[in-house]
Amino acid sequence: MAKKTPAPKKPTADSSKQLIEAVATVIQLQGFIKEHGALEKALAAAVRVHGLIEMTGGFDQLKQALEIVGKETVVPQQ
Repeated sequence: MAKKTPAPKKPTADSSKQLIEAVATVIQLQGFIKEHGALEKALAAAVRVHGLIEMTGGFDQLKQALEIVGKETVVPQQ
């Protein structure tokens, strides 16, 4: 018996959402790379941030620590 060829799947809302998220992520990544001057520098920055996330116990904890440090190191304007 010959196998039936499966009918092409229609795009689902999930696949459309994933595509939109992927495009948005790539755009953000391109901006990040431009900000850091080169792919290698951007990757090095990402690795450092990942290390900080691990050291602080998670992204939320790192964000909280950065907010605290930011408040303490603000120089009052005269």
